[in-house]
Amino acid sequence: MSATAIGYKMLSHTLAVLSQKQATGKLLLEQGEQQWQLYFFQGSLVYATGGSHRSRRWYRAIGQHCRNFHVDLRNLDAGELWEYQLLQRGIAASEMSLEQARAIVQTSLSEVLFALIGQSGLRREWRPSQKYFSTITSSLLLSLTEVEKVLCCTEEIWQKWKGMGLWLVDPEQAPLLKPSAQLQQNRFSSNSLIALGNVFNGENTLWDIAFKKKQCVTVATRGLVNYIKQGLVNFRTVPDLPSPIEQWRLAAAIAGPGRPLIACIDDSPTVCEFLEQILLPEGYRVLKIQDPMQGVGLLAKQKPALIFMDVVMPKTSGFALCNFLRKTPAFRETPIVFLTGQDGIIDRTRAKLTGASDFLSKPANPQQVVQIVDKYLKVKGDSYPSAIRPQDLLHSRQLTLANS
Repeated sequence: MSATAIGYKMLSHTLAVLSQKQATGKLLLEQGEQQWQLYFFQGSLVYATGGSHRSRRWYRAIGQHCRNFHVDLRNLDAGELWEYQLLQRGIAASEMSLEQARAIVQTSLSEVLFALIGQSGLRREWRPSQKYFSTITSSLLLSLTEVEKVLCCTEEIWQKWKGMGLWLVDPEQAPLLKPSAQLQQNRFSSNSLIALGNVFNGENTLWDIAFKKKQCVTVATRGLVNYIKQGLVNFRTVPDLPSPIEQWRLAAAIAGPGRPLIACIDDSPTVCEFLEQILLPEGYRVLKIQDPMQGVGLLAKQKPALIFMDVVMPKTSGFALCNFLRKTPAFRETPIVFLTGQDGIIDRTRAKLTGASDFLSKPANPQQVVQIVDKYLKVKGDSYPSAIRPQDLLHSRQLTLANS
């Protein structure tokens, strides 16, 4: 049995079992260093993602089905299933229709399945969990029948790909046409050679090229087959594009100097990352400090406008550090907010006695954090964008093709 048949049969059987059991959780599929995730809710597919080009896949699907998509990214969870969160926001904000959102889910699923069908040694792991689904849009879910239809269509595309002799070619790689006298002998005009070189330039993956040409990946690649067989094409591994959230952080770094700085003093890097994910979209910079003793020097140098501080830390307590800062002229008026799991009456009273401005219990939700910050610092006139159009990134990453 061929690798294609094994991969297809395994996927079809696994999907049927999960549907029959009305499973909720994540199906993890691995091949070497590559990893893909299929999320299910009560046996129906929520979203498929993973692989080496998760963001590129997202931008292609958006560009194909909802090119003018524009959604507010504030308070977006940067963790798992950010694509699904964006779809939900798009529908809620009337930036995309339900039909467009479902088409995006199906397109993403098809690309993931294409990567999986040809794999014969996939490692499978099922992780049952409700944690991925704080909210579910039931009308976005794909039934087993719908998923099997996508799988069947994708398998047909894979068979055409294999029939073209491309079973060893990964469409997530970028083709680069070699400059060669042999190409000149093929009676190409100089303009035609330039056009080919612009398309197959080692920067756009075969999926990207198919997207720009508005063609199926097999059709878009067909003209390249003869050159591949003649050894006139190299394939490059290219990096993924930054996700919408990573773009946001890049914009924050560029716009950073004029924006208020908030310090987070906590020995847990997870807590600091949590605050950063909340505060960057709100127009603030974040200074993360894990060592409170070494951090005093940073505080003196950076002079944050507000300080979040844990109570229980190595080497010193938050109470002692707050008391020390309050005796320092530079921090006498700086808002200091304790963020801690110790929220008893005694702890709150002690926090006030040491000069704390406020007290926030762990785990804090994003809305509480924003409310506390807005209470003491309100960003005015910040030009930091609340949303980024995905096509702007596509245009900026050299996905322009000749005659497109």
